[in-house]
Amino acid sequence: MIVHTLVYRFPEQADEEEVRTFFGGLRDLALDSGLVSGFGWRPHVLLPVDEHAKGMTATHVAQFSCADVATLQAFSERPGVHEFIAKWRGRLDYEAAYANHEEMLPSGSGGSTMYHTEHTVTVEASADVVYEVLADIGGYAKLFPPTEASVLLEESETHQIARLVVDVSGQRQSWVTRRDLDRARRTISYRQLDNAPMVEFMGGDWRALPLDEHRTQLVITHDFAARPTEQVPSREKATELLRAAVERNSHADLDAVRQESERRAKEAGSAA
Repeated sequence: MIVHTLVYRFPEQADEEEVRTFFGGLRDLALDSGLVSGFGWRPHVLLPVDEHAKGMTATHVAQFSCADVATLQAFSERPGVHEFIAKWRGRLDYEAAYANHEEMLPSGSGGSTMYHTEHTVTVEASADVVYEVLADIGGYAKLFPPTEASVLLEESETHQIARLVVDVSGQRQSWVTRRDLDRARRTISYRQLDNAPMVEFMGGDWRALPLDEHRTQLVITHDFAARPTEQVPSREKATELLRAAVERNSHADLDAVRQESERRAKEAGSAA
């Protein structure tokens, strides 16, 4: 397996939604080619020392894998790849560096694959109302039926850290999640810090995108990889269960946020 690691630096004025669109297009370009077996991207986790580091400090990192060097070369030489890079370099004016290498960290028998999903629903409520529902993590036990408890451990204007206890496919699981809040853009990025037993990585974001003054496109994304456990020793089975849970819970969570947002919007309209 050959891994292609990309390090990006986008300018400070780059629009966050444009950057997401860029990575979404890159993911589709890679996976739709049939030559790339896995793709993932994340923002760079900024450390205080990075402010004084020499050289280029990344804002984002992406990585995908191919079966061998020949397959990676075949992908890199596709005309569509060069067209995509030329279009987005002119649009976002980013810097990039890359490295091709074999997998460096063992990940257990068979290795793990990162999956990405995106689900969406239209909500008959303003984006501000939807965002307030999403940001109220203390109310998640009432909002989402599988959530048994949500305990806030740390909070500021821009982040939350909480422990969740959730029924996952009939199994009671607990994990700690960090959520980075962007009220201006009405987005919440999340990632598990203390993973659930069957999860090697779980992250993603909620986005409340205004369609007009009273309608919102609500989006939830997941980036995740499964790992075997004592109860589920097969990585393939763990992946199957986790993918099914993400699919099922995404629809249920979107519908729960939609219903609560529309209830609040209707209640506010009646009060006015």
